[in-house]
Amino acid sequence: MSANPILLVNKKEPLSNQGFDFSVFHHVEDLPDDWAKAAPPDNSFLHTPYLSALETAPPNGMRFCYLIFYKNQQPIGVAYCQISPFSVGESIQSTEEKDKYPCLVRAFGRIVRNFVAGKNRNLIVCGNLLLTGEHGFYFPAKIDKSTAFDLLEEALIITQSTLESMSINIDGIFIKDIAEEHRAPVKVLTDRKFREFTFHPNMVLKIRENWLTFEDYMADISSKYKVRARKAFKSLDGIEKRELTESQIYSYQKRLFELYRSVVENQDFNMVALNENYLPNLKRQLGDCFRLFGYFLNDQLIGYFTTIQNHQELEAHFLGFEAGLNREYHIYHNMLFDMLKMGIEHRYQKVVYARTAMEIKSTLGAEAHEMLCYIRANNRLTNKILPPIVEYLKPAADWVARNPFKE
Repeated sequence: MSANPILLVNKKEPLSNQGFDFSVFHHVEDLPDDWAKAAPPDNSFLHTPYLSALETAPPNGMRFCYLIFYKNQQPIGVAYCQISPFSVGESIQSTEEKDKYPCLVRAFGRIVRNFVAGKNRNLIVCGNLLLTGEHGFYFPAKIDKSTAFDLLEEALIITQSTLESMSINIDGIFIKDIAEEHRAPVKVLTDRKFREFTFHPNMVLKIRENWLTFEDYMADISSKYKVRARKAFKSLDGIEKRELTESQIYSYQKRLFELYRSVVENQDFNMVALNENYLPNLKRQLGDCFRLFGYFLNDQLIGYFTTIQNHQELEAHFLGFEAGLNREYHIYHNMLFDMLKMGIEHRYQKVVYARTAMEIKSTLGAEAHEMLCYIRANNRLTNKILPPIVEYLKPAADWVARNPFKE
């Protein structure tokens, strides 16, 4: 992809469904009022403050498309796309996790990895690679779900053609994180040769109405998990927690990025690498809806976590910590508890912990929600062999769900 920005033609394109068409935009600043009119009222990740923060500090090589859908000239839906260069070789950190599989599977995995590694593949991603959840599109309830997916699929094909006419080669379409309850209407995608798969589930902790304080939560968990929680709290003795202001986030910017890198470098698979300016941008754009809390040992920043207020949900976002100190001070475990405390104290309905570390999140009471993903390669042969490829890339389901609550 060219390093120079490319402007898309902002004109309406007709769709096969009578009365429907859509427009494509390339920059947040170009979006008309119709975007705000059609965007979901309860999802901050599809509104311009967040989208601006990401667009001005994107992962390397990432570009964006914003689709507005119309019915009889009235805006009725939106879709958000990231044009992402993707290299399997760079995304896979190690193959140690796969070594638990039989030798025949490991051998096939190596063949797959050698086949695709090192090749940059540009994908249109309908969704957000930096988030977990249904943040890629929105149509109101009055639009039948099957119709919505039909409109979305056709619009993505047209958008792909537009990009390719401007010398942006696209290898496939990836529709990310569709809630499992939409499995029936989303069949329109599998009927059109999209391959369905899942990665790790979204871990969500629903806050009970009787939890007015954190102690109310503690009263509802069993003695076994109380002991574990109090051990984690005690291990943090000597660590100071502070919320960082916007100016402090800028001051600690390089250190925050170092701590983020220390975490992701130990993960087996990452599709994107965070931009160093992303967190400061979020604070500037979102203000008090974005919060960053640092953990300090002897006045040195050793860890942090971030949250985003998404209406009635508290979203856990990026974090970082010194891996060598995590075992001694239970930094990550305490971060999860601190997010829960925030959720209870500020009367959120849910804490969305997202993917990764599912078992420890379940020990707090978070439950797994499967998210469906759909991918279709332009090349027919590649599309046929996609199922074993995505199965190989899929993280192993090697965790046990826990229930900390009293029976």
